[in-house]
Amino acid sequence: MCVVRLRSTILRQAHVPWYKKFNWYSFALYRYKVYDVIWRVSATATIGACLYLSVAVVQTWNASVHRTWQHYARKERERAELMDFIRQAREKGTLPPSKVAGFE
Repeated sequence: MCVVRLRSTILRQAHVPWYKKFNWYSFALYRYKVYDVIWRVSATATIGACLYLSVAVVQTWNASVHRTWQHYARKERERAELMDFIRQAREKGTLPPSKVAGFE
């Protein structure tokens, strides 16, 4: 009798639809594990992107300041050279003296 009952139970379970046999608790645990992995990857990517963009902004700012300083230094050097040429020309008498008082 026991073997017949066991066999009928097995046969009944064979015809049970998959959604009745599905372990929803196990599915929920796996789903939450997948969500945790997605959350970690998203958080890591967001933090990495923020750090990358911060470094890029600082490097761009530094390059801009450096380029501005080089432009300023070149202009000052050219101005000093021009003033030196003007001074030498006035000393030689090629250029008349300046009309502005105290100007070299």
